[in-house]
Amino acid sequence: MSDIMRETASPFEGDVVENADVSTSVIDSLNQIGENLSRVGLDVAVAADVVQDIAETAATDVQQFSVFVEQISDLTHTTTEISENISQAKSVSHDATQEIQASQSTVVSTNEEISKLIAAVRESEARLIKLNSSLESVGNITNVINGIAKQTNLLALNATIEAARAGEAGKGFSVVANEVKALASSTSEATMQIEETLGDIKTGFDLLNVTSENTSKIALNVQDYSGSFNEILDKVSEAMETIDLTTGVIDQQMATVNSTCHDFSKNSSSLADNMQGSSEKLNDVSKSMRHVADESDKLVLLSVMSGTNQGEAAIIHKATEAAEHVAKLFEGAIASGELTENDFFDRDHVAVPNTDPEQFIAKFTEFNDKQVSPLIEEIVASDVRIAWCAAIDDTAYIPTNIKKVSQPQGDDPVWNMANCRNHRYFNDLTGVRASENQEPLLLQTYQRDMGGGVFVPMKDISSPIFINGRHWGGFRIGYTPD
Repeated sequence: MSDIMRETASPFEGDVVENADVSTSVIDSLNQIGENLSRVGLDVAVAADVVQDIAETAATDVQQFSVFVEQISDLTHTTTEISENISQAKSVSHDATQEIQASQSTVVSTNEEISKLIAAVRESEARLIKLNSSLESVGNITNVINGIAKQTNLLALNATIEAARAGEAGKGFSVVANEVKALASSTSEATMQIEETLGDIKTGFDLLNVTSENTSKIALNVQDYSGSFNEILDKVSEAMETIDLTTGVIDQQMATVNSTCHDFSKNSSSLADNMQGSSEKLNDVSKSMRHVADESDKLVLLSVMSGTNQGEAAIIHKATEAAEHVAKLFEGAIASGELTENDFFDRDHVAVPNTDPEQFIAKFTEFNDKQVSPLIEEIVASDVRIAWCAAIDDTAYIPTNIKKVSQPQGDDPVWNMANCRNHRYFNDLTGVRASENQEPLLLQTYQRDMGGGVFVPMKDISSPIFINGRHWGGFRIGYTPD
């Protein structure tokens, strides 16, 4: 052992029980038991971690499956709503089909009435033409009467002239002539009034005839439109019947889907409950196995304290010696004024920019890198079973690790995880227990996370570090048993 390790005496010196009455075979058996317990503890711890991973995966699966079950439940609810909407659409489609059929009947009836109207208008138009002809005949008669009145008036004038020539003998004839003249005048006036009246009537009938023609045209257009609308109604009716049939088929299919979703949701809920139960059982098994591993570690420590299991005793002794040596280094720095006690217990570690995983610098980091690093390298070089060692404060912060895994960070976080393990927090369960432990020794079995999904089964022995009686953290050694 070097001068660094010799500065602190091992608390185990002289602890080995030497009893001449105890046979060598018994001691060898106890050593074998201790070694076997260590390997069993390692295997159980690894198995516990595997079971725990399975339990956590199962728990995640249960959570995701529960979300899936909720989604299926929502889907079931949605399909029910869709089915109800389809049923409503089917009802609306059926009612619309009936309304369209009724509208078609109304359109057909309307079309028939329009046809009758057209026929009546055309008949009225024909009658108006005949009446117009009759009026023209009446006009011709009035012309004849008017001609007769003119001739009568002319005769009366001649008769008056002749009566004047006849003197007294012609007076009577003159009276008759005057009456005839008056009658001719009245006839002429009557025929004029008749002609005016006939003119008005004819004008009215002409307007009525034009109106009748326009009405007939409009009625024909309405009949055409009615026919087109009837064709549209036929097409809409066919479409509505198709929709009615389609919604009926969809309604049946949705009923099947809804039933399937309901059954699946029911079965999924049962399966989720089973998965939840299995996950909880796995978690319980993992805890039990972890407890077995912890108890095995306690038995291994007990075997070491009893003077057996010398193979691991050498490593365990190193942890105690290193913890005491580091405590003296810290107390010496405080005594010399190089650092203060508050510097060692300051926990506001400063993050190093652009590091992944994130690294931190404490007020005592530089001191550790200079003064504790040689001790770390010596311990690792002293036994091939030792993979690493470091002093850790009570926040699970490791300022200084072995040089092999204290490389400058690169661009690959996975590589950094395995090769840049200094100036970092290792606050997993093993690290936290080691940092908080104040018992003389704590042996733990765990799987070391090397990054990239790589884990290495390992034992962790730690011994607390006290600065002037105040708990600072601990010294950890990671190793693999024989």
